[in-house]
Amino acid sequence: MRDHAAATSTAGPGLSVVLPNYNHAQYLPRALDALLSQEQPPGEIIVVDDCSTDGSRNILADYAVRHRSIRLIRNERNVGVIPTLSRGLGEARGQFVYFGAADDFVLPGFFKAAISTLQSYPQAGLFFGDASLMDGQSGLSLGVRPPVRPRYSAGFIDACAVAKLLRRNDNFVVTGAAVFRRDAVISAGGLQNELSTFADGYLVRKIALMRGFCYAPTAVMTWCVFPGSVSRTTSTRPDRAKQLLATIISRLATDPAFPHWYADAFSRRWHFSTARLALEENPVNRELLVDMGAQNSRDRIVLNHFLNTFGLKAARTLVLGWLWWRYRPFSLASLATTSIARRLGALFGKPQQM
Repeated sequence: MRDHAAATSTAGPGLSVVLPNYNHAQYLPRALDALLSQEQPPGEIIVVDDCSTDGSRNILADYAVRHRSIRLIRNERNVGVIPTLSRGLGEARGQFVYFGAADDFVLPGFFKAAISTLQSYPQAGLFFGDASLMDGQSGLSLGVRPPVRPRYSAGFIDACAVAKLLRRNDNFVVTGAAVFRRDAVISAGGLQNELSTFADGYLVRKIALMRGFCYAPTAVMTWCVFPGSVSRTTSTRPDRAKQLLATIISRLATDPAFPHWYADAFSRRWHFSTARLALEENPVNRELLVDMGAQNSRDRIVLNHFLNTFGLKAARTLVLGWLWWRYRPFSLASLATTSIARRLGALFGKPQQM
């Protein structure tokens, strides 16, 4: 017998979930169960399988038999995440759309809060909350994103305010913690394959600049981080990181939705973020760190000096401080304020999810 929630999920504004999958059989039940158990479940869950070779197809077929809201689509050949997401978006029929990941999972109350908030602010292009980061292998907590909250209470930020926000920080949305208006995604051009792993980041920023967004400072999903993920692999190879950055900068510089100064600010932040990832690797990825973190010979000397002279923990702290001073990617005051707000929320028992 099909579940009652799926039979009633089409009531009210429709939410379409697009869930790409490639060989994530071991995580699919967790992801699908979390989607299906939402207080306001999606009207449809479009699972696009990108030619999986593990047991994914059997699991998906079983779920599709038991849950009417699940629609299965299979790519004829492996095409990658962005084309797979785009295919699912083309099939979506809901007013709202959520781009999921088979190895992540949503938290209770997410969709109800997202749709209710977007109904209250019809001008907003998307809603998002915080993402709890978890090591996909050990299950250990890795912190919370965004590192700097765009605001400290739930509400709406208009397009003009978004442009000002981007001057201070732009790493404020995790796509897996966001629900979009489908028409806003289409108007912004959808997910561009040439932007690779940054296609969703570009889309988020563009929609926010065009229509503004809603935010709630509470955890709505868990993002499982794996060392071998596509995004990590792209970001930690100097040749790929540089090539992708050049493509992004070219697009930013010619897209009228973005302020004229933003391409330079983004480039500085990209260099900082990529160098930080290199610093977090074990052992430290020196080639990438120097390649992306050094602006001149002095930087190379300083970075190598820190790594060669101090213990790993102290060296990482010193290098990170040097990188921040050279690139100024975000406001340290805002970072500290967000950290204090989260600590106070935990201390006084403020709920960390919807």
